[in-house]
Amino acid sequence: MKKLLFFGLVYATGLLSCNPSNTTTEERNLPSTEDLSGVQAVDSRGAKALVDEAGEIILLDVRTPEEFAEGHLEGAINIDFYAADFKQQLAHLNPNQKYMVYCAVGGRSGKTGQMMEEMGFREVYNVTEGFAALSSKGIPVTEGHKE
Repeated sequence: MKKLLFFGLVYATGLLSCNPSNTTTEERNLPSTEDLSGVQAVDSRGAKALVDEAGEIILLDVRTPEEFAEGHLEGAINIDFYAADFKQQLAHLNPNQKYMVYCAVGGRSGKTGQMMEEMGFREVYNVTEGFAALSSKGIPVTEGHKE
């Protein structure tokens, strides 16, 4: 009898500790827009969706001014990752805005995203594939001057 009571208590405890929600594991793992904080990695398709969706997003190009001049996403602002005052320039941005950061292949933008998160930026998307992949997805590009 004691054994039956013990197993009954273990079973009841297990039931009570389970998630009562009817959502699937995949649904629970998806971040809601209310929970977004810090840096989210997106590929070029995800970046295209961000640009297309309603709402304001600031496009931040962290390539060199020379790379930026050769072509960039339309409306992007350029802050050179290699500039001596790069972090100070980031500090002038509004941390409550939504940002999509990109570079040539994803390295500089990834490091920038980490910096922005440490600085308290709430919603930053790092494009992991870089400018060439973004421009191939149909995101409007401003063509640079070839000399």
